[in-house]
Amino acid sequence: MDSSLVSAAVVVIVLFVAFRMLPRLVAGVPFVAPDAVHVRLQDNPDAVLIDVRTPEEYASEHVPDSINVQPHTLGDDLEQKKAFLDNKVYVMCLSSQRSAMAAKTLKNLGFTNVSVVKGGLNLWKKQGLPTSKS
Repeated sequence: MDSSLVSAAVVVIVLFVAFRMLPRLVAGVPFVAPDAVHVRLQDNPDAVLIDVRTPEEYASEHVPDSINVQPHTLGDDLEQKKAFLDNKVYVMCLSSQRSAMAAKTLKNLGFTNVSVVKGGLNLWKKQGLPTSKS
């Protein structure tokens, strides 16, 4: 087998793995399976699920009782949010890409208990968990 072809294949595989792992590396917070998040939200009334998709995406389908917040506004009204810095916060988007960045922002703002919903709404729906439409 041609060594340049093998080298190219190795590079493609490494880039694919790196791309898949990038959100986890960027976020610096745990990724939690949707079914586990669903149970934890029911068990912990102080936990919150933040959906960082666009308002249009959120209106088309979202997790019941989730809160739609745009990533660029996460730091707004921080004084009012200080009382909730230690509450459990789950962050969701469609696939985990945007939520990883939002989770990092929340962590940098001082939130101490942030996790990303692994696979986002796509995996949430695939696991048969409830959704709503506005």
